[in-house]
Amino acid sequence: TNSYAWYLGDQGYAVEGSHPSYDWFYNRKNVNRYLGLPTYYFYENRYQDLWSQGLAPDSVLLPEIFRLYEANRDGEGRPYFSFNVTYQGHGPYSTEEVWRGEHFTDGRYSPETANIVDNYLGSVMDTAEQLRLLMDRFRAEERPVVLAVFGDHQPWLGDGNSAYHELGVNLDTATEEGFYHYYSTRYLLWANDAAKQALGYAFPGEGPDVSSCFLMNLLYDLLGWQGGRWAQATAEIWREIPVLTTVGRYVQADGQLTGTLDESGQAALERYRKMEYFYGTNFQYD
Repeated sequence: TNSYAWYLGDQGYAVEGSHPSYDWFYNRKNVNRYLGLPTYYFYENRYQDLWSQGLAPDSVLLPEIFRLYEANRDGEGRPYFSFNVTYQGHGPYSTEEVWRGEHFTDGRYSPETANIVDNYLGSVMDTAEQLRLLMDRFRAEERPVVLAVFGDHQPWLGDGNSAYHELGVNLDTATEEGFYHYYSTRYLLWANDAAKQALGYAFPGEGPDVSSCFLMNLLYDLLGWQGGRWAQATAEIWREIPVLTTVGRYVQADGQLTGTLDESGQAALERYRKMEYFYGTNFQYD
């Protein structure tokens, strides 16, 4: 299947990654190879030896991401693309106890909701700290390093979104606020000083709203990269419809959320669907 991993591998990059869960889950052992990631580390072939208490937390995974980068840097020294999926923060979270002992709630919520939220925020706090430590290590590197970090969905906060409701979070997708609460997650694009100097760009401030399918388009744009034909073609779509969904809601170039695209937006969407079909059925990753 076509992917950015195939493209970067063809450009001379070493391509690999990690997910400290089981290789059979979602058939990742095979799927990742089909996606152009010939070397991938799972629980079975790496992380069970690094963590004896089950699936490895971020305090194991993120330092290992750096060690794998180091091995390439000090070995072949090729440009390096690493695609990693963390497991630690995934729900569901216990409703009966707080695993990490940290409490962030103040007693106003039910015990079930308080435990869910405390477990979730405790995981986030730890992941943020592990990410900070990883960035500190990359910050010291003489080689340019750029990180793209993003969440793939909102956290599970109770069956039927019970904790969201008790917290008063609007999840009514008929409203703009509820739509963004329900579907959007944060992303972070970060560069070390060597990369900022090489690119002449400081990566400042808040980024724009962008669909996950266009996150690499945004990154390429910041890097000044043109990329392959898929990146070039979809960059045109991204600029016309920076956010597209499968639920009939879009953000057009003017930044407005809408359920009805204008003529140019609709034409861009139809063009994207045709390209997506072709790209998914014709394997030519250049």
